[in-house]
Amino acid sequence: MNEGEFLEKSIDALKRKLVAKYICLMLIILGLYSLIFYFVIGDKLFSYFTFAYFCLISYTWFLIRKTYDIKRLVHLHLISAPIFAAFIMLNLWNYSISSCTWLLPVPLGAYVFLERKYVFIYTSYVVLIILAVNFLANSFDFNYFTFTDNNQLRISDSFVFVANIAVLSLLIYYKDKIRRTETEQKFVKRIEIQENINLIQNITEDNSVENTEKYNFLFDKIKQKVEEESYFKETDFTISKLATLLNSNNVYISKAIKLNGYTNFSHYLNTCRIKNVKKLIHENDLTKITLMYIYTASGFSNQSTFNRVFKQIEGNTPSEYIQNLSLNLP
Repeated sequence: MNEGEFLEKSIDALKRKLVAKYICLMLIILGLYSLIFYFVIGDKLFSYFTFAYFCLISYTWFLIRKTYDIKRLVHLHLISAPIFAAFIMLNLWNYSISSCTWLLPVPLGAYVFLERKYVFIYTSYVVLIILAVNFLANSFDFNYFTFTDNNQLRISDSFVFVANIAVLSLLIYYKDKIRRTETEQKFVKRIEIQENINLIQNITEDNSVENTEKYNFLFDKIKQKVEEESYFKETDFTISKLATLLNSNNVYISKAIKLNGYTNFSHYLNTCRIKNVKKLIHENDLTKITLMYIYTASGFSNQSTFNRVFKQIEGNTPSEYIQNLSLNLP
C-alpha cells in the first residue's frame, strides 16, 4: 500500500469514527431529552415519541454498524432527522423557536461528508422546513402540551442549546482532522503524479533491447502472479495491488503488459478471466452448474460486465458461444 492509499483509508476511518461517535452522542441526547419531558415537563406522549426515535436509531445502528456506505447513511440521516426535528418544532413553536437549533448540524454534516453542492441543497432543505413549520404552526394547533412555568421552558431551551453545541463541536473537530489528512493526501498525489511523469519519460526515452528484456522478465512475473497464482479471480484486483505484490510500480507494469500485446492492465486481466470462463465451460456440465457460478469464479462481479467483456474479447455473447459449442459437439 502506497502513502496515497494509506491516507485515503485514514480519511475513511476518520469518517467512520465520526459517524460512530455522532450516533452515540445523538443517542445520549435523545435519551436525556426523553427523560426531561417525562420527569421535568411531564409530557409522557412526547417523551414516548422521542424514546421511539431513540430505539429506531439504536436498532438501525446495531444492524448496519459493521458494514455500511457512508454517503448513503449520511443522506438518509440528513433527510430523516430534520423531519423528526420538525415535529418537535411544531409543538414548541408558540413557546420558543430555539428548537430550530436542532437543524443547525444538517448543513455542517453535509459539509463534512458530502460534496459542496449538497451543502447548498441541505441548507435549502432546512430553510424550507423552518418556513413550513412556521406556516403550519400559525395555521393549525399543534400544542399537545403546555409549559406550566418558565423554568420548564428554560430547562428545555438550555438542553437544546447545549446538545447542539456538543454536536457542532464534534463535527467541527473531526472536519479539521479530515481536512488536514485530505490536504496531505493531495500533496502526496501531486508527488506521485510527478514521479509517474518522470518514469514515463524515462521509459519512453529508453527502448533498448536490454530494457525490452527487462520488461519481458517483468511480464513473466506478472503472469506468474495473475495467471498461475489465480489473482485474476479476485473481483477487486487492481494494478496497484499487483505492483505491491511485485514490489514494482504501475507505470512499469503497464509498459510490460503493452509490450506483450495487451492494450492495458484491464484488457490483460479480462483476457485471463475470459480464458478461465471458457475453460470452465468446457470442463463442466452446464446443466449442473450455472453460468453465474462460472463468471463469479473467474473474477467478474456481475453479469452485465461479464457479458460486455466476453463479447469484446470473443466477438459473440456467452450464450452464443455456448450454443456454437454445443452445435460443434459430435
